[in-house]
Amino acid sequence: MSEPKDIKFNIYNPIITYEHRAAYDMIVSHLQEIFPICNQGKCKALEVSDDPQKQKQINDLMEKVEFFSNSLITITKVFFDQLYRAKETSSQSISQSTAMIKIDMIERNLLERTCDVRWWALEKAFWQCITLADGQKTGSRTKGGSKSASSAKALQVAVDLACTRLEDIRNSYTLYRDLVIADIDGNIIANSNGDRRSEVLGTNVSDEEWFRKALETKDGTEYFVQDVSRSRLEDIDSLIYSTALRADGDEQGEVIGAMGVLFDFQGESQIILNDYLPKDGDGQTLQGWFSFFTNQFGKVICSSDESFVPSGGIADLPRNHRNLSTPGEVIVSTGSVCGNRSLIVSHKSEGFDEYKGLDWTSHLVLPESAMFERSQINDDYGISPQELMNSKLIPDRNKQTYREIQRNKGDIQLISINGIILATDLGKAGTSFIPIFDQITTTGNSTTGKMEELLSEMSSDMLEQNLKALENFSKQAIDLIDRNLFERAADVRWWSTDHAFWEALQEGSAQKFEQASKRLGIINASYTMYRDLVIADSNGRIVANSKSENRDKLKRMNVSEQSWFRQGMQISRSVQFGVQDVCDSELENEETSLIYCGGILEDGQREGKVFGVLGILFDWENLVCPILEGCLPRIKGKVVEGGAAFYVNDERKVIATTDSENFKIGQVVDLPAENLNLDAGESASGIFSANDRKYIIGSSKTQGYREYQGLGWTAHVVRPID
Repeated sequence: MSEPKDIKFNIYNPIITYEHRAAYDMIVSHLQEIFPICNQGKCKALEVSDDPQKQKQINDLMEKVEFFSNSLITITKVFFDQLYRAKETSSQSISQSTAMIKIDMIERNLLERTCDVRWWALEKAFWQCITLADGQKTGSRTKGGSKSASSAKALQVAVDLACTRLEDIRNSYTLYRDLVIADIDGNIIANSNGDRRSEVLGTNVSDEEWFRKALETKDGTEYFVQDVSRSRLEDIDSLIYSTALRADGDEQGEVIGAMGVLFDFQGESQIILNDYLPKDGDGQTLQGWFSFFTNQFGKVICSSDESFVPSGGIADLPRNHRNLSTPGEVIVSTGSVCGNRSLIVSHKSEGFDEYKGLDWTSHLVLPESAMFERSQINDDYGISPQELMNSKLIPDRNKQTYREIQRNKGDIQLISINGIILATDLGKAGTSFIPIFDQITTTGNSTTGKMEELLSEMSSDMLEQNLKALENFSKQAIDLIDRNLFERAADVRWWSTDHAFWEALQEGSAQKFEQASKRLGIINASYTMYRDLVIADSNGRIVANSKSENRDKLKRMNVSEQSWFRQGMQISRSVQFGVQDVCDSELENEETSLIYCGGILEDGQREGKVFGVLGILFDWENLVCPILEGCLPRIKGKVVEGGAAFYVNDERKVIATTDSENFKIGQVVDLPAENLNLDAGESASGIFSANDRKYIIGSSKTQGYREYQGLGWTAHVVRPID
């Protein structure tokens, strides 16, 4: 076997561990010990027969021993290269997935912000406040600057109400540091953050981009986002989404002002950036691991470690990592970061759904040595090294090496046996010859045995990395659904306070119910993740809904016995909500639904008597399936054959799946206890058998997100071994 020319990780590569270099030296030295006795004619001890035919047999055997010894040395070099390449490839794959997860999470989050700002701008309290303020300015000009006490009082009442409604939004959507209303001249007249109200009210923002662009929007479907930059509204960099406020809350109405929402970008990004990074026993990120976002100019906008990768500067990265241009582009390389040899992964944003993104890039940096750390697996998963070597977890080229080692081991043993037989046939002349072949046998067994140990190590490493990858995928799956459902909880709490809904229930007229339905339709048009939104009165009768095509059917229904309605009628404060776990709903022709509910309180108060319920029907299948499909294990972009991802509820029943044949909806899964009995926020991995196949599995239990506690669900991601 000739030595390949493309060996990257030769034994003198500094990344090779001391243990592996010592193993290589041992193998080579043992093999080289038998070379002198294999060189025919140079060692008299091998000239043991006067019979030319028998002597030729001996010489042939020695040549074969020498050939296979040289072959084993070459295979050893190839093996170490393959061992380290396998570790490198697996680590790069996991790191690439991690960088992708981070940018995907922030993009999904920001998509929600585009929905929020457009809907909130239609709130009655906001446009009425602007209208009164504008009217007072007009009156001042026509009356020589005098202000009537009554108009000033009316304006103050409107401002107070606008501030209260903004506070209600902030209480429901805790992702925002502040929300502001500006008049047509750019003066802030209302905000949500009471702690900063005295500093913010009266501030003129007419020269800030978010305000100017908001005024340029053509209708209520458009918005603008000002990338992370400094605003006079805050003492730190802001990410501001904005849209116009329009007369009478009409999406096509005249522009009368602007609304800006100041997203807590730093707080949210810190959660995302620090997640998935390895921690020490004290919960601190391991040294040399960094995660950060950069904007389109390569400027760091948030970092997991501000002391090493500070925000505000240009990232210390190779040029090609700073100049990604294609959406979804990924670059993986090694280089120097903060003086350390590191693996660097950069993943360009590609937006999410209709949200095109802000041209950001997610970066993950880890020590190069971390890719080649020894496996720490001590658990007995009930799988042998040989079974692992024959599994789909091991690359084909590594399996080929394994088979070649086994073949050479067998050949050397056969040669030794033939040599001993020949020596015995030679009688007294062959007596001294037998120990030579005994030594060859011993050397062959020891060297191939050592290589089998190393192959076992490699298989354990590959198992550990695959298990870790599945854990990450399962964590991604549960995190994404938790974050999504946090938004649904926020939605229903805020919408339940809408004036059109409580006014309709209080008046009880067909006209008001029609207006409420129209209002629900506008919401549903902006928030397309819902199949329908319904309002039920205190008796459980559906009196309004968003989808006109469902209206006749729903008006004949009574939902007083349904869980979501009963939960809603127990609500007494606007910050509360209820949720009916995934089920078949008669509201939607028996389609599977996840229904969130909020209590509609008398006079739209924050606390009081409930006299109706808002139910929002989350489009479960269409939104959960893409999440699960995005968390499936892949090799070179293709889903691993037999790979599957699924959610189970707190009763261990499958509620969503990518594999309806092997992990069916409604099935109670039989998984290892450590994967089923997880505490909130915990993850685990393991091996189990199902459907006549052996699988590896990663599992993560919900820990909720912010004030959303979750529903006790667990995400599982599996791939077959065979």
